[in-house]
Amino acid sequence: MMRFLKPFLIFVVMYHIFVTVIGYGVLWWSYPQLPALGRDAIWVIFVAIIVAINFKTIKSYLRVRKRPRIILVILLSFSIGISLLKGKWMYDVFVGIKYGLLYIFIFLSSTFIGRLCSEKKIINILKFLKYLLITTLIVGFLRQGMKFLRPELFLKIGYGPLNDFKFWVKPPMYYLTGYQGTPRRQGIFSWPNNYGYFLIAFLSVIIAFFKTKFTTIKQFFSANKQIIFNTVAILLWILAIALTLSRTAFIWGIVILTFINIQWIKTHKKAAVWIGAIVLIGIIGVSILKWASTIGHIKAKFGSLQYVIDQPSGYGLWTSGPAVLHNGTILPENYYIQLMLDIGTIWFLIRTILVICIMGVLKKIQKTISNKYDITYQIRQGMNIWRLALLIMGIFLHVFEDSMVNYLFFVIWWILTGYLSTTIDKSFAIK
Repeated sequence: MMRFLKPFLIFVVMYHIFVTVIGYGVLWWSYPQLPALGRDAIWVIFVAIIVAINFKTIKSYLRVRKRPRIILVILLSFSIGISLLKGKWMYDVFVGIKYGLLYIFIFLSSTFIGRLCSEKKIINILKFLKYLLITTLIVGFLRQGMKFLRPELFLKIGYGPLNDFKFWVKPPMYYLTGYQGTPRRQGIFSWPNNYGYFLIAFLSVIIAFFKTKFTTIKQFFSANKQIIFNTVAILLWILAIALTLSRTAFIWGIVILTFINIQWIKTHKKAAVWIGAIVLIGIIGVSILKWASTIGHIKAKFGSLQYVIDQPSGYGLWTSGPAVLHNGTILPENYYIQLMLDIGTIWFLIRTILVICIMGVLKKIQKTISNKYDITYQIRQGMNIWRLALLIMGIFLHVFEDSMVNYLFFVIWWILTGYLSTTIDKSFAIK
């Protein structure tokens, strides 16, 4: 299982570069969605093999907490039905599920895989995650440095000039804040907002992995190499967030750092106020720098609400959000409005109930972990903080269409969740 999981996650990390260099630089694919479908098919086949090998265990797993799965089946059935009634093609239905609800399938399959893991495997996964994250960060900075030094090289291997995203066209070497705007950094990801989302998703985890203590600058420079490396790793992670110029990532990076450092803030109130003021000025500055985008986001959200009011039953899957790059017509710049447009308000509320059920399970898991110095406890605490950011970032972004984010975050999170959930399911036993 681990022999597949590690290479697959590395492949996902490198996916955007692979598609750009091979697809646009070498082959100039007419159907750039084929690699994405191939990647998803690899995951489905892997899960199918795991289920077949552990058929007896899957029966035990299915007896535990049926409610989320029942709600999911009802949700998918209605989504497909309403889409067909609205005149959608099966292709629209398939792609709509892929870009709007894929992460739920990843959640279910990864949770089952986590239940099959031993403590030793979980430790190996966490070690692998630590090095995967820091390597992804470093490679992202190196790639950006090469873009600065040798931009012509990137134009030769499949990238296009500085621009905004346009489907069927070479991905731009840098995305801009607007027409002739400031370049935004995206590491090795396909889009600055997706990179920012990834950085925020794992910010609390990075701090759990690399957290260290020193009270003065002198202590820092006299510390051992490991403390210096840990501190630099966290600072580079935060710098990468800043370079995306993603306002949403800024805001929720601040929220996460505030929760993590709440005790320090209480004892250093004046310093915290100054830092907060500087950060606020920075966010306002970026909003002004991206003024056209700021106004566009606000108009898109309020304008899309009118579509929801006009058609509360929804317009069918693959109508809004990333669908505008194909045959969609509405870009709400809001994940929740996107769901209401695609599946309707009633079924959006049912999806919300599904999320609440899942959150209840996570809360029970957290209560079973008592050792605050255990790395799984620290990561789970970090995930709990990020959950708040996840729920509110959806107001500003629709990055769930990005499968890199889906796989990298949800596979790891839900494998860990599946493993820890065995502690509260007394009826479940790995055979």
